[in-house]
Amino acid sequence: MFALTDGVAAIALTLLVLEIKLPSGLQGAALDHALDETWADVGALTLSAVVIALFWRVHHTAMRGAVQVDTGLFWLNVAFLALLSLLPFPTSALQDYADRPLGPALYGGAVGVTALVLYAIAVRVRLRAGERPGTVALPAQALVFLASAGIAQLSPAAAMYSWAAAVPLAALADRLARRQGG
Repeated sequence: MFALTDGVAAIALTLLVLEIKLPSGLQGAALDHALDETWADVGALTLSAVVIALFWRVHHTAMRGAVQVDTGLFWLNVAFLALLSLLPFPTSALQDYADRPLGPALYGGAVGVTALVLYAIAVRVRLRAGERPGTVALPAQALVFLASAGIAQLSPAAAMYSWAAAVPLAALADRLARRQGG
């Protein structure tokens, strides 16, 4: 399962890079303008690369405690990998439609649902190992990204800025989970 997850994460990261394109044959001001426009693409790629890397890391941490891979865990993992491999698509939508509700809403929804499935994996692994599920940090990042899909309907920029809240909320959720775990 680790090898498959590693492969899917690597492919998803590779697909992100393929979205950055520079037209051929440009010179002078046209080339400068085209290069300036690729910075937004590089920003979206960087964000998604960090998100995919964090998902990969959390998945490895959660699965390390797995006693066995039962049918439920298998299908949760398949769902996680499918969602992870899908992330280049909402990243592309974010690149092209960051100024409209579609881009941030699609991206926030995809990241949020992926985080929820990863949370379900971590809870299932803990339960199967005989631990309390309260020792798994609540999926603060999932809630932030899912909420951003609604925020995007009012303000696409505010939705993207709201993603920054995932960092302190995830740290707080992790701290609370550690307290519960003893």
